[in-house]
Amino acid sequence: MPDVLAGLEARREDILRQISRLGDMRKGSITEAFRPCGKPTCCCAGRDHPGHGPYYAFTTKEGGKTKTVQMRAGSKLEKYQRALSEEMIAISQAICEARPQPGEESERAALKKTSPRSTKKRSLRR
Repeated sequence: MPDVLAGLEARREDILRQISRLGDMRKGSITEAFRPCGKPTCCCAGRDHPGHGPYYAFTTKEGGKTKTVQMRAGSKLEKYQRALSEEMIAISQAICEARPQPGEESERAALKKTSPRSTKKRSLRR
């Protein structure tokens, strides 16, 4: 377990170094979508065809309103994608799960020591 934790912490440090070199960042998410064009004779009209694309959309909240920017693959998309936050969150979550918390065992034991349930049968009549 300590080896796993040390490996995860090393990966987190590597991600933090990469993030520090990114420069400007934006808050939001990028989604990838494939869409049919709607022409009945196009190959995308088939059941097994995923559709045309990929198309990308960057979505963020600004002043309480959702703002979406549509884009295709290229330099604009790469500019929006410069983030390692999802991987950073996943690594941090794995570290939290791998690291033993102080008093964790005593808390679990305390939760198990609840009062026994009553064995008396209650009448359904009132």
